[in-house]
Amino acid sequence: SYPDAFFLNVTNIHHVASYLREDVGMTKDDVAKAIQNFPSLLKQDVSRIKDVVEYLRSIEVDEEDLPSIFRSFPATLMLDIEKDMVPVVDFIRGIGVRNIGRFVTRLPPVLGYSVEKDLQPKWDFLTEVCQFDYFEVARFPAYFSYPLVRVIKLRYEYLRDCKGIPIQLARVDDVLRFGDREFATEIALDDDNGVAFAKFVEGRDFSFHSSRKNRRKPRRRH
Repeated sequence: SYPDAFFLNVTNIHHVASYLREDVGMTKDDVAKAIQNFPSLLKQDVSRIKDVVEYLRSIEVDEEDLPSIFRSFPATLMLDIEKDMVPVVDFIRGIGVRNIGRFVTRLPPVLGYSVEKDLQPKWDFLTEVCQFDYFEVARFPAYFSYPLVRVIKLRYEYLRDCKGIPIQLARVDDVLRFGDREFATEIALDDDNGVAFAKFVEGRDFSFHSSRKNRRKPRRRH
């Protein structure tokens, strides 16, 4: 529900919908789905939406991919170009990715990720610990969408510390694209239906929380 819709400018709503259909190429159903998923799109100034579309075109996102991007990820149209998009594109280009448009098309939400909090730490782990280069993320952009501690580090540490598998041999997409059970059986080659990996995860979570609980305040001396 979006009760604020009752107070929106009807003319602006018409302009937004018309632009997305006539200039971007979205169908009526595409626009309806985008608004349903992200109702606040209706209050966005159409000029800012145009700026976002033009920026995506400038980084060579294919014209035919724009409707599907905005249908599935309408929040992209609400991003600030200078604050959100430009730093991400500069980062992606800086790590060696050449086809920026293709990269963004395969992972549109990346444009809203924090370089400092999301992208850089994951890139550092990939290059410094796993010793991979940009080719891994160019081939599998979704790498940046996975939680660093809970998924990426945990799985690579399980392979290295529990299974004795050199992590440099474990391709990023193979390690991450499965669910926990499938990862354990297909990649780590466990034959216990994922039980050992589940215990490994539980132990990590338990040790983290218990370490916080066990922190005692220093006793006062009398």
